[in-house]
Amino acid sequence: MQSLTTLNRLFGKQDGLKFIDGPSGMPLIDIATSRATATVALYGGQLLSYKPAKAEHDLFYLSKTAIYQQGKAIRGGVPLCWPWFGDDPGNLGRQAHGFARNLFWDVLDCQLHDDNAEITLGLETTATSKQWWPCEFRLRKKIHIGDSVKISLTTENKGDIPFTISKALHSYFLVGDINKIRISGLDGLEYLDKTVGFERRKQTGDITAQGETDRVYLNAPNKLRIVDEVLNRQIEIEQIGAENVVVWNPWDKGATLCDMSESDYQQFICVESANALANSVIIAPGGAHNTRVSYKLVDSQE
Repeated sequence: MQSLTTLNRLFGKQDGLKFIDGPSGMPLIDIATSRATATVALYGGQLLSYKPAKAEHDLFYLSKTAIYQQGKAIRGGVPLCWPWFGDDPGNLGRQAHGFARNLFWDVLDCQLHDDNAEITLGLETTATSKQWWPCEFRLRKKIHIGDSVKISLTTENKGDIPFTISKALHSYFLVGDINKIRISGLDGLEYLDKTVGFERRKQTGDITAQGETDRVYLNAPNKLRIVDEVLNRQIEIEQIGAENVVVWNPWDKGATLCDMSESDYQQFICVESANALANSVIIAPGGAHNTRVSYKLVDSQE
């Protein structure tokens, strides 16, 4: 991995984008413009925080006890689950949610125009990745930081045979009180409830969290919203190339996680853009699949 000095020389922008040392010496991209502030970790290619200029609070939750070390995903922001979502599909003892979030990504480009920042990161097949997954691939992630935040993820098949992936942008949204939020836009959709053995159920009205929640919504719409009474805000999520929405909060089971405090579950809700289970994606040799998601604060009247 290149040094901070080299990264700043090649990609840094004096007027708003620089590479800095993060916890445990992990390199971070620090963005500060008139439009927003944000932090991106090269480890996992992971957006950790994003705060629009006029906002009082960050859009995303980041655990105060997050662990910053190789082999462990950073708890918060927008981790990437790839090339599988959930438990190891082959039951081979591999880590849940794949390996892309546990590797350092390459910086390919950084641009800053009109106080809009765009970062392009890449990950490709290596001897290390082949220990977990034999396929030849190339990943490209673009993160746009402006009045909204946009993430584009492209998976390319660089091999000679088709491969199948499942994936998710595992976004942790900061909330004022988990008991006083609702998620609108999924009324009438069927979902699989992991807390009861993936039982198939139907959503009625807005989603509210009243205990452990782990659901995969099917045939997801392009837009949905998180309405937060305590922080007095609405977050709009718009997605293309994602067939599922996953809603997750561990409730009191969060206390068993080493990188989350006993009460942290009250401060976030995960609303993830995904292709999972039956909506996994088959990519032919030379083919590609793209998912694009945007997150922004919206006026309640919009």
